[in-house]
Amino acid sequence: MPVVLSVAYHSLDALQQLGSDLARQSLPPICWLVVDNSPQSAPLRASDLNAGGGLQLELVAGREGDGFGAGCNQGFEHLARRGWEGWIWLLNPDTALPAGHELERLSEALAQLPPRALLGTAVRGASGELEPSGGWIDPGLDFRRRRVGEASLASAVGSAAASAAATAIPGGGAVQLDWLSGCSLLIRPSAHLPPARFDPAFPLYYEDMDLCLRLGATGAPVLWLPALAVTHQRGAGSHTPSERRQRLSTLSYLRFLRRHRPRWVLALRNLRLLLMTLLRLPGRPKRSWATLVAMAEAMGPFPTASPAVPPRR
Repeated sequence: MPVVLSVAYHSLDALQQLGSDLARQSLPPICWLVVDNSPQSAPLRASDLNAGGGLQLELVAGREGDGFGAGCNQGFEHLARRGWEGWIWLLNPDTALPAGHELERLSEALAQLPPRALLGTAVRGASGELEPSGGWIDPGLDFRRRRVGEASLASAVGSAAASAAATAIPGGGAVQLDWLSGCSLLIRPSAHLPPARFDPAFPLYYEDMDLCLRLGATGAPVLWLPALAVTHQRGAGSHTPSERRQRLSTLSYLRFLRRHRPRWVLALRNLRLLLMTLLRLPGRPKRSWATLVAMAEAMGPFPTASPAVPPRR
């Protein structure tokens, strides 16, 4: 059984729903660990999270305004100090577990996986559509064009290559991908050397893709399990002011390009971003300025805490 880890920032309503879903699981998690990244502006209290039904809840105060990756790293460190070396299920606050037996099925699946694997589940929107919660990295400018979806899944599972890469898991085969979304991601950090951590160089978005690509380069299987799905209540999770979100997401995006894509892709995408930002500057000065600040920051060195990146195969 995994520990469930959620990173929260101004997301009380979504967390209350998720807590209710976890409490009614046929096989509850070992623990639900919530890292609160708004301990000053909107501190969480255990009594507010509807953690009934014997669900063990732990609240950890994060740093105000930290992102998803930093919150996960703090949760990983907290669990490591407690001696936990098992699986951790990263679940966004705005996810729901509608079936009531998701954890039971996951425990069966995890028993069949090597400890260094990363496993993602399907993520469906409120109306039932399959969201792109994973995909493959392709050469060229449009490197994220192949993402999991109803059509791409049918094509991948039906192809000989995907069949050869499929892993037998109860309830359906797991498809080999290059990256998974952190919205619903299972990992066993202690199985990796050094223990797996998100890179703080990616403050908002792309931290999950970077983690998958780094660990995948060391031979860790990156698998997506379409037979098990969580529901994503888009827009009901964490909220970040728009200018700050624009700066941080642009910074993560450009650093991802620097690390994982060829230089010519970085140059062309930088040029396109610069031209679009200058065109929008008169009508959207604050967001445009945030983008320009991020572009300048992205040209500097990576933070010293960034992990070493294995060479590409």
